[in-house]
Amino acid sequence: MLPAAVPSRQQFSGSTRWSGECEVAGGPPRGSGVPPSSWLFYDYDAEETPDVSDGIGLAEALLGLEGFHVLEVIEVPDEVVVTIETTLDFVGCARCGVRAEAHGRMRIEIRDLACFGRPARLVWVKRRWRCVEPACDAKTWTERSDHVDSQAVLTRRAGVEACRQVGENARPMAGVAREFGVCWWTVMNAVIEHGTPLVDDPDRVGPVAQLGVDETSMLKANREHATVYVTGMVDLTARRMIDMVEGNTAADLRRWCAGADPGWLAGIEVVATDLTDSYRAGMSPHLAHVTRVADPFHVVRVANRCLDQVRRRVQNETLGHRGRKHDPLYRIRKILLTGNERLDDRGRERMLLGLRVGDPNDEVVGAWLAKESVRDIYLAETRADAEVLLDKTIVGCAEDEVDEIRSLGETLARWRAEILAHHDTGASNGPTEGLNLLVKKVKRCGHGFKRFEHYRLRVLLHTGGITWPNRPSPPRIRTHAPHSNA
Repeated sequence: MLPAAVPSRQQFSGSTRWSGECEVAGGPPRGSGVPPSSWLFYDYDAEETPDVSDGIGLAEALLGLEGFHVLEVIEVPDEVVVTIETTLDFVGCARCGVRAEAHGRMRIEIRDLACFGRPARLVWVKRRWRCVEPACDAKTWTERSDHVDSQAVLTRRAGVEACRQVGENARPMAGVAREFGVCWWTVMNAVIEHGTPLVDDPDRVGPVAQLGVDETSMLKANREHATVYVTGMVDLTARRMIDMVEGNTAADLRRWCAGADPGWLAGIEVVATDLTDSYRAGMSPHLAHVTRVADPFHVVRVANRCLDQVRRRVQNETLGHRGRKHDPLYRIRKILLTGNERLDDRGRERMLLGLRVGDPNDEVVGAWLAKESVRDIYLAETRADAEVLLDKTIVGCAEDEVDEIRSLGETLARWRAEILAHHDTGASNGPTEGLNLLVKKVKRCGHGFKRFEHYRLRVLLHTGGITWPNRPSPPRIRTHAPHSNA
């Protein structure tokens, strides 16, 4: 506020500029050597704390909690402490309706979102009310607010942000707890409170036409237990995780199907899995109507595994040890797994030289031809061509003398219908494998999980297609073009 004694422009004999030679009685000092802005700090007491809530409610606007009034703002070295109270001056008893009277106050400390880059702590001076009606059962109670839960240490908006950081951004729980200045369980409770309704939202999943089923490990084996696996169900069209169930057996999948809506299950047309008999058996009876598809990646991987097994066995039989750096078969181990159409002349020559030197009985050659035959099935343009190639591969593997190749042929024969179904539906577990990377990301950032409920919640928050509450989108501030005086 300008001092009252500051003169107007008309007092300076027609001049429109402040004169440095003029002094005003009772006003700030002026003259040579005095800064022109000294009047801004005239009569200012540095020890006096300004009332931030005076007049227009600037502090309440910055606080952003409707129904609260700011009493005091203190800045300490590590945080900003804001003392608040509710704006209600009187309340009525919830049971009898009689106007209650004040019965003291209590101070509650709550963590809030950071304020201008500094941690914020709210001190709520909470009123305690007492019913004056002798016949009423309600004696005393403390006031409540929708912005703060009764037993929470975080404001509701801080809890929502903590849930977003843990779920959407897959941040470690301990890191978020350190950032907010609370303990691990406070953040976990916020994730459970605000994340569970998002996961259980019936509109999150919707109808599913193609379902992917695959397993991932949740907990590694130790002296006390074996490896703990979980089964994930994925919407292959929307590319999101639908749900997770503990275990990877047929009974686990059948139990999950039994708990699902029968009408929703009836809308599923295709189910893609790996070459696991347990999942194929677990589809009955709830998913017996679907078209089962064997994932192409897992089918080719079975052929690659057959080739690796033959190569390792021949390596040990010919050289008497495992593969080493300069061994002929070990040097071409990755070239053998590369598709023939992707090899250039140099790579093909290296592979033929290694086979000529390290494979005296052509067993690795036979395994490589079987692997290429399996890959050719998925290079076929029509189902009829794929069926002919698959049958030739099965017959060729069955007539081979190598045990590993005959085992590959038996696997292909057992999954013949599921392998050919890929050419009818085009479905694969590619989206499932992609989401498995995000599942492993959640497991790594959590540094291991012991409770399946927490693991499932955090995975679904990150991969389940959650519709997070929209944040305010402020207007964009554009960079000004540089100004030149030239």
